[in-house]
Amino acid sequence: MIEPKRVLRALAEHWALIEPLCERFDQGTLSLVELRQHVARQQLESTPQDITQLLDVWIRLDILVPVAKSPNRFELNAQIHDFLAYLRREHRLGLCLEIEAYLRHLERLAGHIQDAFDNRDSDDLARQLRLLDMRVRDVLKKLDNDEQALVAVAERAKTSNRQIPLRQRYAEVLATWDEYVEPMIQLVNADGAFEQGVRKVETVLLKLLGEQARLGHLVDDDMLLRTHARILEMQTSAQLTLRHARELLLPLREEARRHNAVTRGAALALSVIRRKGIDAVPQAAMPMFTRPQSTFLGSASQVEAYVYALARFEPKPARFPKAHKTQSGDLPRAPRTVKEMAERCEQALPLPDLMAWLLEQEPEGATDELLYWFSRLSREKRFKRERLERREYTTQEHLVSLRSFALTSSREDATSAPTEPNASPAHAS
Repeated sequence: MIEPKRVLRALAEHWALIEPLCERFDQGTLSLVELRQHVARQQLESTPQDITQLLDVWIRLDILVPVAKSPNRFELNAQIHDFLAYLRREHRLGLCLEIEAYLRHLERLAGHIQDAFDNRDSDDLARQLRLLDMRVRDVLKKLDNDEQALVAVAERAKTSNRQIPLRQRYAEVLATWDEYVEPMIQLVNADGAFEQGVRKVETVLLKLLGEQARLGHLVDDDMLLRTHARILEMQTSAQLTLRHARELLLPLREEARRHNAVTRGAALALSVIRRKGIDAVPQAAMPMFTRPQSTFLGSASQVEAYVYALARFEPKPARFPKAHKTQSGDLPRAPRTVKEMAERCEQALPLPDLMAWLLEQEPEGATDELLYWFSRLSREKRFKRERLERREYTTQEHLVSLRSFALTSSREDATSAPTEPNASPAHAS
């Protein structure tokens, strides 16, 4: 047996050299030459004899162990590696089958607890309860480690190189979903092995509490209550871990799946377009417009709020415009053609103020429409115009300031002075 103090002292003394080796050993084993090169890069002043002496110390303390059938290659001791990963807050995702194996062992321990109580063996009963409590703590530790590892998987996918294809960037996410999250969903279902195992152990403990009160105490009730509380904590922790995993990985997985569907559809559509033209692309060749169904595991409060909103739902009343009748005394609707408008203006000649006449004809007309008719009629050749002083006119929407025209017929006074040639257009503000 190696003295733990010497191993811990060596780790503390050579931490600056051992910590970078952890990442190297994650990728595989290292030869003796590679180890010497690594130490030489970290300690530039060390001689070859010092490096050899340091590696000998690590090998004697089992920090470095030789690889089977390759004595010249070394790897980090598995226990030392796990210890260093814990110190460096590294988490490695385990297997869902490990949790299932723990559950099977918990069921066997529950059977042993029942047998020990039936035999009235207090020592064996206390020992089996301690083992049960230890195994439950192991499951809690594994669930916490798996949750941290899932967070690391999502972070690596989000921060990886964006120049590589999305399928390659999210390869670890897709593998984690298929190998861990999906089996975990089946395990933690209401009729899954996890719930069934927890229910069996919980039934034995609760029955044991009742029987002890009736037949007499073999162990302290506090031990049973603590173990029962820890089992309930394990059940809650498993559900929270699964929910956190879905919230982290499901959006990334759906993003990768949508990207693959778009890529395949675009490639197929482009190939058809190159050969036959864009009109030959069938709708079935473009699955990019389909949306894969996604599920979301909401919290209890969200579900309650959603159901409450459905129960209290009241449709908003639809507001329709009120029907109104056109009174017979209303002014006639303004003509929509230049010919009709010019004829109406000619019938009303002489006009002392063109803009005032337009406002009388269309009091609710839009400002831009009134200005259009003002510009169009003032340029009509059949009318003789005379510029007026600037004044303000109020439309339904604006206050317009311009110099209007007085219109007369050009046929009545052919000998009169001609109108202003090339009159400047009206200025409106």
